[in-house]
Amino acid sequence: MIGLLLKKFLYDWWDNFFLVIALNFGFLLFLAFAFLLISISEIAGVILFFMTIYWLFVYLCSAASVLKEVSDYRHPVIVDFFKNIKGAFLPAAVLFAASAFVFMIIRFTIPIYLQMESIAGLGAAIFSCWICLFIIASIQFYPSVYYRLGMHPLKSLKKCAAIFFDNTFFSLFNLFINTIFTLLVLPFPGCPLLFLDEALRLRLFKYDWLETHARKTKIPWNELLAEEKENTGSRSLKSFIFPWK
Repeated sequence: MIGLLLKKFLYDWWDNFFLVIALNFGFLLFLAFAFLLISISEIAGVILFFMTIYWLFVYLCSAASVLKEVSDYRHPVIVDFFKNIKGAFLPAAVLFAASAFVFMIIRFTIPIYLQMESIAGLGAAIFSCWICLFIIASIQFYPSVYYRLGMHPLKSLKKCAAIFFDNTFFSLFNLFINTIFTLLVLPFPGCPLLFLDEALRLRLFKYDWLETHARKTKIPWNELLAEEKENTGSRSLKSFIFPWK
């Protein structure tokens, strides 16, 4: 499955290269604007900064809704991003709150525990780190879960947690890959969002199959992903670089 995921992501990213670049560029502009605001004044700048950060989460959710169409072998355009902004405010608020909670733990809670200079404080700090890892590895799928499954924002959070516990290694693998994307591949966040939606799309075939089979039975991934493999196909280097030839 991992091989198909990487190949499908690469093909879809290349086929929609300009769309992904446009989404990345817009995000970077607003991100730069957010940090510019913080230098305007201490009070107004901070308020505007957090408003802009929230807007970035709206941007991420709207971008995820567009990239979902890419995963489904469609070819959306940048206009679709603007059409989906209105519906992104609610899921963005939940994602913003969850992210803020993780930030507060990392920025304030863990340092306080470490300053205690005791075994109990060290244990609490380590436990807090594991909590943060669990939340981050879970909510990475949040935009894709919300748009792909059509759930209420809070139910989408619960589903993300369930996906993590049921697919822990797979979730950590995705977190690792997307950390590399975020740190090394600029501009962002088009690649991470597309990769996560591709991953969720393929993983959901497992749950469709489990509805009619025993959970202890081995998942027949080759059978489940046969159609996806056919739709994704294979390309030579020449056809990959020059798809019109």
